[in-house]
Amino acid sequence: MNLIKYKVFLFAFLSIVLSHLFHAKADITKSYPFQETRNDIGLIYDFAWDKNNKKIIIKRDKENYPIIRFSLFDKKNFPAGVSVKKYNNVNLSKISDKEIKQLHKINKTAKLTLGDNKIFTLEPYAYDYNNIKLSSFNLEYINNIDTNKGLLEISFEADIANSRPDLNKLFDKLSADGLLEDNLLEFRPEWGHYPIRVVEIKEYKYDVDIRKGIKTPEPNGDIPIFFTYDDKKVRTIRRESGIGQFRQEFDFKKFPFDKQKLKIKIASGARSTSIIEEAWPYTGKAAVHFITPDKGAFLGLENYLNNVSEQYLKEWSVKSVNIKSEEIIVENFYNKYLNKTHSYSDNTIDLILNIERNSAYYIYKIIIPVFLILSIAWFVLWIPTHKLDARLTTSVVAFLSLIAYIFVFSDDIPKLNYLTALDEYILLSYVFCCFPIVMSILFSRFIIKNQKKVILINKRLRALLGIIYLVFTIQIFSF
Repeated sequence: MNLIKYKVFLFAFLSIVLSHLFHAKADITKSYPFQETRNDIGLIYDFAWDKNNKKIIIKRDKENYPIIRFSLFDKKNFPAGVSVKKYNNVNLSKISDKEIKQLHKINKTAKLTLGDNKIFTLEPYAYDYNNIKLSSFNLEYINNIDTNKGLLEISFEADIANSRPDLNKLFDKLSADGLLEDNLLEFRPEWGHYPIRVVEIKEYKYDVDIRKGIKTPEPNGDIPIFFTYDDKKVRTIRRESGIGQFRQEFDFKKFPFDKQKLKIKIASGARSTSIIEEAWPYTGKAAVHFITPDKGAFLGLENYLNNVSEQYLKEWSVKSVNIKSEEIIVENFYNKYLNKTHSYSDNTIDLILNIERNSAYYIYKIIIPVFLILSIAWFVLWIPTHKLDARLTTSVVAFLSLIAYIFVFSDDIPKLNYLTALDEYILLSYVFCCFPIVMSILFSRFIIKNQKKVILINKRLRALLGIIYLVFTIQIFSF
């Protein structure tokens, strides 16, 4: 009898456990990988930062029309960056952001008038929507900007968050039972960690000694992924911190008065597609996967910009910061699991630091000395034309001094296949430094035949060529 009771009890216990596991698995599968099911035209508008009100708003053009960020079903007619004037004769410039979002969630055919007055129609389709948040990005220091290697090195801390409505009921029950302790907020693999794990910070190099995050084998007690439970809502948080290096493209055409855009790219890591059979065969719908900055990301960058005392770079000044979205489209991608080729898109956000070179060093150490050296060479034209030795000696010494200045700044920029503004200025100085040498030699040959004419030509050239040099110099450095 006791054995029977024991078997019944064991069977009931296992049934409850298995039921709970399957239920949990079903909940996770149901929400995997997307958290929200929509049925609309799949048009998403771009974002902007309202500095005055400290909030994220829909990005609009000069006429207050919303600008497209992403079209899931018609990228050809609705490319990113195009504004939309009307939605079924509703003027979008006259309504609020909230009204625009509600309008575009309606399950019905929409006739849209674009900024160029072209009219297109979009049909609603069912799709899965997931919006991961870059909840915060604190830029602590810009450690180094290596223009030769094309690298940006920063110290930062970033939190990537994702809502988990599938876990709300579980956490509500744990909270009601008094079981929601700190240790229960730790990451549990059985609860799933998609999609924040696939979010990729596009670093040049991941160094486990100076970085803490999901790729770090030993996080030193820090939990890279954990749960939060606030206002009966569950979120997964992924924390990345430490030192990161990012590849950069620099444009030195205006060097040393150049301005650069430094980008820190963060990709969603998941594919958005309207061809659902090729993307998420277990959901049966199209899928859009976003990473979008929360207001904390903007505030973190603004705090760095406003905290001048924490900006230790001497050669560069950070003028502004911004966050922009980008859609990377991959064509002819081969899916080995489906044995097909198809196209998909990956959504990214770029954290942009607009910096400007502090050019005082180059002005005082290169431009002004070069100008003075050239002036000395040019004053040779005031030496009497018959004193060839004095004119040549001074001119040659000045020319050799100019050559020496190449080595002053040659290590500051990479070896380029184009001329910078400073290169053009130096070459111009070379050419005009050679003029006194050439003219002195020519004058020495003709001064015996016609001394008065030579003196007259010398007098006119020293003024005319000096003016031409100044005009070209201004042209080079005027942008």
